[in-house]
Amino acid sequence: MIKKSEESVAPEVSLPRADQKLVAELKQSVHALSHKIGERNTKKHWELAAAADFIADQLTAAGYEVGRQGFEVDDVIAQNLEVDVRGTERGDEVLVVGAHYDSAPGSPGADDNASGTAALLSLARQFRELKLRRSVRFVFFANEEPPYFQTDRMGSVMYAKHALARGDRMVGMLSLESLGVFSDAKDSQRYPAELREKHPTTGNFIAVVSDTASAGLCRRFAKLMQEGGPVPVEHDALPGDLPGVGWSDHWAFWQIGVPAVMVTDTAPFRSAHYHKATDTADRLDYERMAHVVVSLSRSLRELANQPALPPRE
Repeated sequence: MIKKSEESVAPEVSLPRADQKLVAELKQSVHALSHKIGERNTKKHWELAAAADFIADQLTAAGYEVGRQGFEVDDVIAQNLEVDVRGTERGDEVLVVGAHYDSAPGSPGADDNASGTAALLSLARQFRELKLRRSVRFVFFANEEPPYFQTDRMGSVMYAKHALARGDRMVGMLSLESLGVFSDAKDSQRYPAELREKHPTTGNFIAVVSDTASAGLCRRFAKLMQEGGPVPVEHDALPGDLPGVGWSDHWAFWQIGVPAVMVTDTAPFRSAHYHKATDTADRLDYERMAHVVVSLSRSLRELANQPALPPRE
């Protein structure tokens, strides 16, 4: 659980007990990536490869045939991994759901982003046998973190360009970015100056964020997540250059004209351990994280079955 400050602590929000099997599954995945493997990036290239193999093994065990996109960066082979749940009526339309599995230099990356990776693995397991109108593709990206962030060597940029070149018709993208930090403490949530008066100051919610051109998808998916989930949902479509708005793999899909949103605990605007050695597995709130995954699963099924998705504006 999150270690709360002794100052200005508000009463904890009462939530229903989460699915304990899912809680254990998420905890196991985060622990494997952030503790057993640890820091994973091109400077820790054996660990980066071990993380890719762990993900591939989990997906294979779930019954998928795993596609690997290898690419060389700074004399290291990095890999994006993908699996597909083929749609029935609109199988040529692909809804991409992604998370990066690398961690920042010097950090084991439990929240950023073993939590998003663990959530994506759980979603992939749940979706394996589903019949959906459009295709859903689960993609695990390398090299989101600096020094590759928002460059042509970022894993999701490499992937998005590759998918576009092979003719994939991607109709939307959801990026799962840092999903495990929550707090009921007063003033535990921070924002860029432009947003300080607009959203809650207690960090007990999950956020759905996009640029203004992806506002339709942002509103649609946030509404789906708000319907019945016990963890509050905040959403906003903002200028893409506002700090934090484009800080994950959804940014890569904006560059090729695909509507894309980020689902996040807001990372550096909430977590004191962002990109630090202290971003460890014991600091995450797996109960609330499990509730978020259940909400993501239900909302993603709804989105995949809707007649049409909002275009990029």
